[in-house]
Amino acid sequence: MTESHPFHHAHNFVMNQPQFTGYSQPEKRGLQILLEASLPAAAYDSSEHPRNCHPGTRMQYIDQIVNWGSEGSDPGHRIFWLKGPAGVGKSAIAQSCAEEFAARKRLVAAFFFSRPNQRDNPQHLFTSISYQWASRHKSYAGILKSTIHDDPTIVEKELHHQFHHLFVSPLQELAAKGEDISERVVIIDGLDECAGMAAQQAIVQIVAASIRDRTAPFIWLICSRLEPHLVATFKSTQISAVTHQEELTVSRAIDNEITKYLTDELAKIGMEHDIPVPWPRERDMGTLVNLSGGLYIYANTVVRFIGDRDSLGPESQLRAVLALATSVAKGSTEHPLSELDLFYLLIMQRVPAKTLQTVQWILLATSLPGVQTNVKRNRQFLGLLLSEFQAACRTLHSVMKIEKGWIVFYHASFMDFMQDPQRSRQFCIWKDSGLALRTELTQRLQAVCNDPDIVPYFLPCSYSR
Repeated sequence: MTESHPFHHAHNFVMNQPQFTGYSQPEKRGLQILLEASLPAAAYDSSEHPRNCHPGTRMQYIDQIVNWGSEGSDPGHRIFWLKGPAGVGKSAIAQSCAEEFAARKRLVAAFFFSRPNQRDNPQHLFTSISYQWASRHKSYAGILKSTIHDDPTIVEKELHHQFHHLFVSPLQELAAKGEDISERVVIIDGLDECAGMAAQQAIVQIVAASIRDRTAPFIWLICSRLEPHLVATFKSTQISAVTHQEELTVSRAIDNEITKYLTDELAKIGMEHDIPVPWPRERDMGTLVNLSGGLYIYANTVVRFIGDRDSLGPESQLRAVLALATSVAKGSTEHPLSELDLFYLLIMQRVPAKTLQTVQWILLATSLPGVQTNVKRNRQFLGLLLSEFQAACRTLHSVMKIEKGWIVFYHASFMDFMQDPQRSRQFCIWKDSGLALRTELTQRLQAVCNDPDIVPYFLPCSYSR
């Protein structure tokens, strides 16, 4: 016999103020909301973190910064601005310092901006710093859970409001509970790659204000290029009073460090390919160091280029690099990165002709909202098979890689180069003669937007890194 339902045959009844339970979606917890508003890829320990300094190099700056931020030291200036042009190794120094501070339990968080890798949204900065710290500080995390649960819009507020709700207010609550938090280090690398000059200046001003008002027990390492608006910001009386400035320059004084780096890394490549030693020869090593011209990014790119597993071999790759010495001697351009530009030209010249347009499409698509460096979206937008996409990207092994479904550029200077017609010449993805390329991409975008099965992937509002 079938058991009858309690409401079996019920009819003509009225429910007053009914309440239904058990079927609503669970609310997101505070830290989950914070995580979704942060950018884990920008942390020092993510799979995309920049390479740290080669052992035994840049010790002058690393030791200076670590001593500045060590427990028991009096930093005096609670902002350390490490400034310098592109390619001198600021990010590698920041990465090495982040690892050292983390080992000493002195690190609050580190955030590495990267324009070509879409890690440039200022809204992600303080949320990311807050989440990183909360993952290691239980009492702080407990306050954040409640705070963000009560007001989930905190992660969407203007930067100075975010800073107050994510740091100032929770720290005041911890202090009221009698918890003493010692001074710790926050690292912001690549501030000049944060989107918007106003946002870059606001970040510095917010940090400086927190130091003057003693609202957060943090000291800040900030690394950036010498952009005029940042120079002006750090020159202001209120900010300069709390800032120590150290400048990295393009200098041949570090030739011995670049020699050590190239010698060690190329020796590994030589061993992997059973190349008889000595290789490279001393004269050739001297040429490589001269070509690097005091730029670590050049030496880094040389190592990746020579070690390219899809090439004819390291010896062939080395000969191609050494051949650049003649062009450099002619002084073909006055751009401060002229030697690096010639190397980037070599890399593009070695892209097979049948693959070149696909490579340019991929690079150009990285600038489109909703496509950018996401591999799946990029190749779907371009109508490429995964194998075709990967084959094209392998030709740029020296300057980019594919990491967990994303295109990752090693340095912003490559895309700067590719978008400047005077520097990248016929390979420029934005030059006037590239109109046909842009026209075809526009037609592809229109086709995608008319395809209801694909368009959700490419809506700007749906993009999240």
